[in-house]
Amino acid sequence: DAKIYRCNATGDNADGANISLFAKKAVEYENNSTALIEEIRRIKKDENYCSFKKDDLADIKQRSRVYFSGSSDIIKERIEPLTLKCTFQVLKTDQNETSRLQSLYILHESKGVIAYVNKDQPVVTSLQGSNIQDVEGEIYDNAIKDSYLQVTWSNLKHTESGKYFCEAHNQYSEGRIDKSSNMLTITVERPTFDDLVEVIHKLFTQVDGAKESLKAINQNIKNINKDLDFKEQNITSIKEEVIRNQNNIQILSEDSNIKEQNMTSIREDLSTKQQTFLNIKEDVILNQQNIDKIKQDLNTYRHNMSNIEEHLEVILANLSTASIKVKNQTDEGSTLSYSHRKSCRDVNSTDERVVVTLTSGLKVMCDTKTDGGG
Repeated sequence: DAKIYRCNATGDNADGANISLFAKKAVEYENNSTALIEEIRRIKKDENYCSFKKDDLADIKQRSRVYFSGSSDIIKERIEPLTLKCTFQVLKTDQNETSRLQSLYILHESKGVIAYVNKDQPVVTSLQGSNIQDVEGEIYDNAIKDSYLQVTWSNLKHTESGKYFCEAHNQYSEGRIDKSSNMLTITVERPTFDDLVEVIHKLFTQVDGAKESLKAINQNIKNINKDLDFKEQNITSIKEEVIRNQNNIQILSEDSNIKEQNMTSIREDLSTKQQTFLNIKEDVILNQQNIDKIKQDLNTYRHNMSNIEEHLEVILANLSTASIKVKNQTDEGSTLSYSHRKSCRDVNSTDERVVVTLTSGLKVMCDTKTDGGG
């Protein structure tokens, strides 16, 4: 209930114009010290509930580990963002610590939970809309890194002023849960005229920078478009080259098929020629055998011819001798046979020429083939 309350009054002024007036009253939260003292007195009756030796020392120790920081204690309404970071620090004296951090909370005194993170779970925030700029956090289950929870949001309102708490929940080995916290007071105040002027100046500066950036981006887009056109032309050329290469590959493939067919034909021809060569080789071997046989027959024939020549020489020699004898006998016979002829006309003989002795005693050679003799 610690909020700012408003009383509004609406009506017409003397000029008849409708106006609205309001008044504000802030209600703040304070601890009830009297009730707290009475509660302490009641608890002190039982020594087990008031052990300064353990609980208070542990509470002091835990509070010293919770560190809470903000980007600023004073935030300009709807202008400046707010960043709150809750850290559970790792201390060197924690080696024998039996507690384990379970969760971290960031809370507002009236709005409640702003964000929280549990062990082994993602961060959860109650902030909604476009005001959230960043929410992150993680609980580490070791003594090396500090666990943390951080939230950043903008467009803060005056109602978001007040106390913020960083709260850590620890669980001990015996099951007891202990809470330790730290506090920040954040004031969200309305901006002054100078603040607005400064913001407007920053906005103009950002706009000018954005214009320059936009101009550079447009130029980059133009350059990129040119590059894209150039690359598109290159891609078109590459596509045409690929098509030509595909056609060439197809032609080469067809040539390869033709050459393969030619090679097949050549292989078949070669196989046929090899078979023909084998046949020729067999024929050559057979002819060689025939030639060898013919040579043997020729040698035999030559030997026989040599014997025949020798025999014929003997026969010719005998014939020559016999012929000479016959001729001599013929000559003698002719001379004797034609001794009573008066002339060559009276001579008849199978020989072309004969020598006769006429009755007159004259010895002449007659030509028996010429009509009338001679």
